[in-house]
Order: sequence, then structure tokens, then C-alpha cells
Amino acid sequence: MSRKQVLPEVLASQRESAHSPPFACSWTDSGPDTAWVHLAGALDFATVSELARTLRELGARARLIVLDMRELDLIDFFGVHAIANASSKAREMGLRLVLLRGAPDIDRMFTLAGRLHEVEIGDPESGEPTAQALLG
Repeated sequence: MSRKQVLPEVLASQRESAHSPPFACSWTDSGPDTAWVHLAGALDFATVSELARTLRELGARARLIVLDMRELDLIDFFGVHAIANASSKAREMGLRLVLLRGAPDIDRMFTLAGRLHEVEIGDPESGEPTAQALLG
């Protein structure tokens, strides 16, 4: 008798993909005290250290960090916890980390991990909002 393990559909779809999309993490200076971090591909156990390193470096430069997740294809629990922990640490340091909402599966992973309430999520209607709008 065989048993089939039932996983939430988000986890199952991640498990089915044999190759994760490549991860890209870059940032741009978006004005005084503001940095815009662009994420693309898969934020998972193998790539989370690159994001953590980038956020640590930017914490010394910017009081507002915008984490643009619109091109993020998937995230695992390691990625969710890294972002939520970075958000908490930013608040402790008097900084602000704002996430730009990605695909619905990304939000769902934050919900499944129980960390959605710990992050600030912006939902721009069109294009990148100005840094001044986020600072306000």
C-alpha cells in the first residue's frame, strides 16, 4: 500500500519544478536615504544569504528600503523568514523596509509561514511609486 503525501498547492508546485529560476538581487539608489532592491527568480535556501547581505549593506545607507518582489517567481520558508526578520530588524534600527507585492503565491507563503502581519506591503497601482510617496 502506498501513501501519497498531500501538500498545499503552492508547495507542491515548487516541488514539481526540478530547476528553480535563477535568482537576481540588485539595487538602485532612489534618492536621499532610499534604496530600491529588485528581486527576480527564486528566493530560497540557496539564495537567501545574498538577499541578507544586500539588506545589511543597505541598512547603513538608507532609512527606506523598498523590496520589489514583482518579478519574484517563487519563495520558500527560508526566504519568507529572512524578509520578515529583516523587516523587524529594520524597525528596531529606526529604518523602514517596504515590500512591493509580488505574485499571489508569494503572499500565500507569508500567510502559511504566519509572518504576513510582520511585514509592510505596498501595492502600487501602476509602476514604481516615488520614494517620497513611500516616505510620507
